[in-house]
Amino acid sequence: MKDIRMRFLLVSDSHGQLGFVDDLAMHTQSDAVIHAGDFGFYDDGSYERLSERELRFLIVHSGLPRQEKDRILGLDRDARVTAARESCLVGEFPAYLDGERTLRVPV
Repeated sequence: MKDIRMRFLLVSDSHGQLGFVDDLAMHTQSDAVIHAGDFGFYDDGSYERLSERELRFLIVHSGLPRQEKDRILGLDRDARVTAARESCLVGEFPAYLDGERTLRVPV
């Protein structure tokens, strides 16, 4: 009987940064990814639906420089939403939904 082994990558809290998850799966030579939560199922219409708390969270915990975060946080809600959209703060999920990007292993 042949020994069959699979390598799984367990991640959570990717917040829509699926390229990183996919790259990590390739780096660890994983056969599949198990995602335990905070996947980031956002689409382009999500920006307007975000609560004030969620929008602030996205901005504060983004990779933007501190000065840019402070600038955006000082804007009114509509301008914050626009800035968040322009900076793609909900992650890369929309690009995967649209087929612009694909995952190399099952998630």
